[in-house]
Amino acid sequence: FEPLWLWPEEGTSSLCACPVTAEGLERALRALPAPPAAVYVTSPDYLGNLADISALAAVCHAHGTLLLADNAHGAYLRFLSPSLHPLDQGADLCCDSAHKTLPVLTGGAYLHLSKAVPAAFRESARSALALFGSTSPSYLTLASLDLCNRCLSEEYPARLKEAVRRMEDLGKTLSARGWQTEPSDPLRLTLRAPKGLTGLDLADRLRRGGGECEYADRDFLVLMTTPENTPEDLARVSAALGENRAPAAPAGFPPPARGERVLSVREALFAPQETVPAEESLGRICGAPTVSCPPAVPIAVSGERVGREAAALFSYYGVQLVDVLKE
Repeated sequence: FEPLWLWPEEGTSSLCACPVTAEGLERALRALPAPPAAVYVTSPDYLGNLADISALAAVCHAHGTLLLADNAHGAYLRFLSPSLHPLDQGADLCCDSAHKTLPVLTGGAYLHLSKAVPAAFRESARSALALFGSTSPSYLTLASLDLCNRCLSEEYPARLKEAVRRMEDLGKTLSARGWQTEPSDPLRLTLRAPKGLTGLDLADRLRRGGGECEYADRDFLVLMTTPENTPEDLARVSAALGENRAPAAPAGFPPPARGERVLSVREALFAPQETVPAEESLGRICGAPTVSCPPAVPIAVSGERVGREAAALFSYYGVQLVDVLKE
């Protein structure tokens, strides 16, 4: 495959946000000489933003291509009322990491195929998965997926509804105390760090109060919950964060890096590589993708020459080492 990247919309505030609008996708597909094999988007992204899957699917289908969704952090969305799952909103194929938001052991996941997907996909899905699967699968993980089915068919939707309500209440409480909350999926709470603090500072504050975040960087603190979290868990979060009286931090996020493509992704990945300090990578050809935290927009992609924009992002996100091609 030769990937063509969909660039984040103007005004994006983090590499952990992956906004793609129907209008932007329409422009990108219209500029191509032929439809691509598929369009692949991440929804929700790591900050919890949900893509307008229905609108994106309509654009894809109008151009004769498929919409694939990486729904790793949203397996639970199917059990909301109404469902927010990508497959219910028009995606053709979708992968879910069951273990991230459902009661499943680590590694348990699903591949979903729409009923409208071409027959060849349905017929070859099992053999395609076998190319990458182990001949010694974890039967503990498989058993946990089966046990999860029973949970999902019984009490889980009601418990999920209550968990969503508790998260909404926590968000309202923190907003009333001066914290800036960002739009996100229902089981996530994303706080923008105020002036004078970073998301890492907020993570330390939370840790001292007996809680642990999902992710933190200079700009954001991300909390993820499931129905297994108790009201007491959320009360600890509320008590640990307390009140915020500082104004919002000024925007300081560098723009995404548009690196010069020198080699294809495949050529770069299989070429001899070495790891160098980030400050010494300027002008070198990226070997392995460098991201702040997946899922995220890569700072540099395999085969691109590392430019000054990428170097600025390495510094911003604290990336210390970069894989580059040997000279």
